[in-house]
Amino acid sequence: MAHRSWEDEETQACPSTTTDARARRSTARERKSNINGVPRAKRVQVARACQRCRRLQKACSDSRPCRRCIRAGLAEECGSLPVSSRALPRPPPLHILRFGEPSAADGCDMTLPSQNLDLSVSPHAYTSFARESFVRKADLLPPNVLDYCASRFFERLAPTIPILTPEYVANLRIRAASEAESEAYCVLLGLSAMVMLQVEEPAGNSFGRLFAAENNAAYGCLLLEEALAAHRYLTRKSTPSLDSVLLVFFIYACHACLFHHSPAFVFLREASTLFLLLAPDRLDEPSHALAERLFWVLLISERSHAIRYRRPITLQVPTNGFGASSFDDGDSALAGFKCLAALFRALDAPFVALLNQESASPRAPAPDALDGVEAAVGAALNYSRPDGLVPEQKANLRVTQLWLRIVLWQLRLRLGHLSERRSAAGGGGSGGGSAGGAGGSRTYRYPLEVAKDLTLSTRDLPLASIHVHGVGISEKLFDIACAVVNVLARVPVDASRTAAEHDLRYLRGLILRLPGGATVYDALLVKHIQQTLPGMVNGLG
Repeated sequence: MAHRSWEDEETQACPSTTTDARARRSTARERKSNINGVPRAKRVQVARACQRCRRLQKACSDSRPCRRCIRAGLAEECGSLPVSSRALPRPPPLHILRFGEPSAADGCDMTLPSQNLDLSVSPHAYTSFARESFVRKADLLPPNVLDYCASRFFERLAPTIPILTPEYVANLRIRAASEAESEAYCVLLGLSAMVMLQVEEPAGNSFGRLFAAENNAAYGCLLLEEALAAHRYLTRKSTPSLDSVLLVFFIYACHACLFHHSPAFVFLREASTLFLLLAPDRLDEPSHALAERLFWVLLISERSHAIRYRRPITLQVPTNGFGASSFDDGDSALAGFKCLAALFRALDAPFVALLNQESASPRAPAPDALDGVEAAVGAALNYSRPDGLVPEQKANLRVTQLWLRIVLWQLRLRLGHLSERRSAAGGGGSGGGSAGGAGGSRTYRYPLEVAKDLTLSTRDLPLASIHVHGVGISEKLFDIACAVVNVLARVPVDASRTAAEHDLRYLRGLILRLPGGATVYDALLVKHIQQTLPGMVNGLG
C-alpha cells in the first residue's frame, strides 16, 4: 500500500482547502524570488564558454579573458585556449585516386608493426551513427585493396581464426557485385577492417596515396564505420544467415582491436545469439564446415571474455548440432585450431560460475575438483606435433595455455587449495621446473614456473607471430606478469628470485612491443610493481 502524507489526508478530508493551500505556497515562492519587491534578475547565459569553464561546468562571461579565469590567475591561458565543439571529430573525406595514376608511394608495406594505436584519438574519432540510411560509398573498397586484405587474412589470421576459405571469399565477391547483396559486401568490409586494424601497422600506410586516409588505422576505422552503418540498417531475419554472424563477429573483432571493451562484448553476444538461431539444415556442406569452425571461434572468444572480464557465457558444447564431434580430422592445417578449441572445451558453465563467484552452493569445492579442467588444459596441445604448427599458432597456443594455468592457480588460491610444497595429487607433476605439473600448480610459487616456461617457449618466436593476435595476447601476458609480481612480493623465493626477476623483465619488454603495451598495460604493470614491490622499479629498465 502506497504511503500517503498528512497533506494528502487533509486534502481528502477537506477538499475546499486545496486551493487555499496551493495559493499560500505560491505566495511564499514569490516572496523568496523577490528582494525588496524587485524581481530576481535572470541569469546571463553566454553563447560560448571558454574551455576551462566548460570543463568545470561553471558560468562564464562574454569577455576574453573571462572573469572566472582572471580571478584564478589564468587570464593568459583563457585567451589562448580554443573553444572545441561538442560533436565527435569526423574523419577527413575519403578521396580516391584513379588506379592508373602512377605513385612512387604505391605498394604494400610488409614491415613488422612497431607502433601501437594512439588511444587518445582513435577509439571514437571515426565511428558515427548519424546516418539515416545505408548507401555504399563509392570506391571505398576497391578490388586491389580487397585482394590484399584477403591475402593478409589467410596469411596471418586464418591459422587461428579459420572461419573463411578462399572459395567462400570468392563467392562473397561475386554476390557483393550486386547492390541487392549488401550482406556479402558488409562481410568483406568487416574482413578488410579487421585486417587493417589488427594485422597492419596502425601508423603506417599500406596503400600509399591511393586513399587520403591518414594511416592504416584511420582507413580501418572508415571501413568499420561503413560496416556499422550497414549493420544498423540491414533487414533482421528470424533465421539469420552465416553471413550475418560473420559480419557481427568481424565488428566485434574490430572493437576489440580498438579497446572498445563494452561494445566488443555487446557484438560478441549478438554474434553468439545469431549463431544460436542458425538453421544447420539450410547450410550447404562448405558453409556447414565454416559454421562449425565459427562455433568454436565464438566459444573461445566468449569464454576468454568470461574469464578476463567476469562475463557470463551462452554457448555450450554442443550447440545447435555444432561442436558434437571433431571437425576436419584429415586437415593438418587445422591441427593448431583443434588444440585451441581443446584448451577452452573444459571451461564450461559450472567452471565459469565458480570462477565468477556465481555458484549457489555455500560449500567450497574439494581440492581435486579442478583436476579434470587442469588436466584438459595441460593435454590440449597434444593434438598436434610442434613442428606441424606455424609460428602464429605456437605463440597463441603457448601463451593461452600458460595464461589459463595462471587463472586456475588464482582460483585455487582463492579457494585455499595451495600449499608451501609441491604435491603429487592431481595426476602427478612433471619433473624439473616445467609448469605442466598439476602437483606444482598447487604451490604458491607456481607463477614463477609459468613465467620461466613462457620465456623459454616464446624467446625464439618472431615478434610478428605474437603481435598479430592483438590486444588479447597483451592482456594475457599482463595477467601472468602481475601474478609473478604478487608472488615475489609475498612468498619467500630467495633461491630463484634473480631468475624470476629476469623473466619479469623479459615479460615487460615483450608487453611493451605488443598492441596496447606502451599505451596501456606497461603503465598498469609499473604501477602495480610500485605498489607491491617499490624497490624493484628501478631494476626494470
